[in-house]
Amino acid sequence: MNGNQMIQVELLSDAAFSRGEGTAGVVDIEVEHDELGLPFLGGKTLRGLLLDSWLSMHHLFPELSASAQRIFGIEADFEECSILRIGDAVVDNDTRKWIEAAESRPKPSISPMNVLEAMTDIRRQTSEERSTGAPAETTLRSVRVIIRDLKLHSSLYWLSKPTDADLRCLSLALLATRHAGLGRNRGRGNIRLTLDGDIKNTMQLATGGAV
Repeated sequence: MNGNQMIQVELLSDAAFSRGEGTAGVVDIEVEHDELGLPFLGGKTLRGLLLDSWLSMHHLFPELSASAQRIFGIEADFEECSILRIGDAVVDNDTRKWIEAAESRPKPSISPMNVLEAMTDIRRQTSEERSTGAPAETTLRSVRVIIRDLKLHSSLYWLSKPTDADLRCLSLALLATRHAGLGRNRGRGNIRLTLDGDIKNTMQLATGGAV
């Protein structure tokens, strides 16, 4: 397998990549984070976002249907036939090593919660009572969001060498994926996805231009 390519996920606005549960006494909806307190976006979630983007425009690129099946697999097929594996989108290795050292050193040290709180913020929202316009009772919710400008990286592993059409299909899906997470229809979760962090190269691949 070849793992020398990656997808860069750049947060253009605050984002809530929810883990489906809260943290008691802190927030009702918590973001995905690892044992060090570092936020991440799961590889399966990222793959799902790319597939949704591709399905929204696949009728415009019928010549790439075979490549789409090679990358995303065949719908309703329980066999894993795709040639691409997408890893979790995480912070860069240098940042992770620094955090590991800071958390494992003798006192004074930092905790995973310190790390999480430094990279996130908490937003509170409530539903509106339609008859009065006032906040509805018992609807106040707190949501943790990852602060904008964070860049995450997801390793790509090809089971066989991708063709130019495969890379074009993937690049089109990357450029078409612009929102992720909770509240993406309310200004949150605006993201930019690029191959190897190079927007120009990603656009060239998407248009069939030279790399």
